Amino acid sequence: MLLPTSYGVAYVPSSNSGFGHLLFVRDGTLMTQSFDTSRLEFLGEPVTVAEQVGSYREGGFFSASTNGVLVYRTGSGGESQLTRFDRQGKVLGTAGERGLYDTLALSPDETRVAVERLDPQNGKEALWLVDLSRGTSTRFTFGSSGVANAIWSPDGSRIIFASSPETTVVFDLYQKASSGAEDKELMLKSGESKSPSSLSRDGRFLLYTAADPKRKYHLWVLPLAGDKKPSPFLQTEFNDVDGHFSPDGHWVAYRSDESGRYEIYVRRFSPDSKAAASDAGGKWQVSYGGGIEPRWSVDGKELYYATLDWKVMAVEVTSKPVFQAGTPKLLFQAPVQPSRGPGDFTVDGQHFLFLAPMGQAPFTVILNWQAGLKK
Repeated sequence: MLLPTSYGVAYVPSSNSGFGHLLFVRDGTLMTQSFDTSRLEFLGEPVTVAEQVGSYREGGFFSASTNGVLVYRTGSGGESQLTRFDRQGKVLGTAGERGLYDTLALSPDETRVAVERLDPQNGKEALWLVDLSRGTSTRFTFGSSGVANAIWSPDGSRIIFASSPETTVVFDLYQKASSGAEDKELMLKSGESKSPSSLSRDGRFLLYTAADPKRKYHLWVLPLAGDKKPSPFLQTEFNDVDGHFSPDGHWVAYRSDESGRYEIYVRRFSPDSKAAASDAGGKWQVSYGGGIEPRWSVDGKELYYATLDWKVMAVEVTSKPVFQAGTPKLLFQAPVQPSRGPGDFTVDGQHFLFLAPMGQAPFTVILNWQAGLKK
């Protein structure tokens, strides 16, 4: 161990010596300390570079280049607020308080939103429920376990999510009554991290993403009745993630990086077959130019997704007699979401919910910052 710090560290080599500097944030202060890379040890004591430097998760809001330029930003940063847009991108209103949010999931009746919110006390994320009509927020999960990627059951009675205990980095699948009246219940435990993405409308199947030993991600199906034995839906040499059942349960929209970047595809799902999806069953590309976060309309006649720069697109689709997708149409430019945070779409396709970032502090630029360090 070099430094007992929770935040990202940057190394900057010196232009006129064999030593460099490590930059790190400690209690809101940007510090630097000389570092000998040949002996892997520090020289001297840490020196203050700037005060009240912001940070989020494991990263400090600073960057330094080898030509002596340092940039940093003050404030907590990363705060956002739930914001509803119409189909043309007009802001219809906000809900809940501003905070350090990540992913979000809208309830089937569109009255509540499950959001991941960073707990500054332990650095882990907890699930919170936001009541859209009253604008109130209630904490849903407790303790030191991290959580991720909540989804709702079709009737809104349960929330399924991934959770990682403090003693391990593996995320397993849990469910909990949305009323909060019960403790969380383990659904699936295994040696690899998992993340839920969709429940079939009849409640029979859960789609989730799981990592393999090569750190590739694939789609799996967990039956919620019978033997409840998971089986792979899509395992390729690429990352195939974020699967979503169509309303009739016969199709799965997902994103894959098989082309070199993420695009949206659709494959057939056979509820009565345990066989994994294959090219023989057909595959249709829906997006062009990059796509993430696929979502179906409630009647299954449209697919929505976001481009890699968060433009919201709509595609008319039909599945009779065979699956066909129309030309993607631009609806509006959405706010850029947090690192893992998706937007969510209402069932009628007329309203869209995103996390809109709050105002950010300006950047401060220091030239030749190392010359100002105390010797």
